[in-house]
Amino acid sequence: MSRSVNKITLIGNVGRDPDIQQTKNGMKVAHFSLATNRRPQAGSEEEERTDWHRLTLWNRQAQFAEEHIRTGDRIYVEGRIEYDAYERDGVTIPTAEIQVNSVVMLSSKAGTQPEEMEEAA
Repeated sequence: MSRSVNKITLIGNVGRDPDIQQTKNGMKVAHFSLATNRRPQAGSEEEERTDWHRLTLWNRQAQFAEEHIRTGDRIYVEGRIEYDAYERDGVTIPTAEIQVNSVVMLSSKAGTQPEEMEEAA
């Protein structure tokens, strides 16, 4: 069997406070957005662009997000990207979501010390 890799690493700023929900079986899940900036190549007339990423954290990481992550915080995340789609008014809309397995607080608007939370193996 051949090996494959689906890994993404992002460093950016939290776009909104985490939206915390609970599944029917009591598992916590957190969703929030992360902004990363793309600078144009030297000599280009393009402007800097912001890309928005939808992050999903489960269980203890969702609890960590609920307690510590706020809009404007700078974080480092590792995870995998999952693609899906949904239909609205007869139009299929593609989605991409980052399933986070490691998050590190780099700086906090609240001024707290950096913290790290990894998914339990």
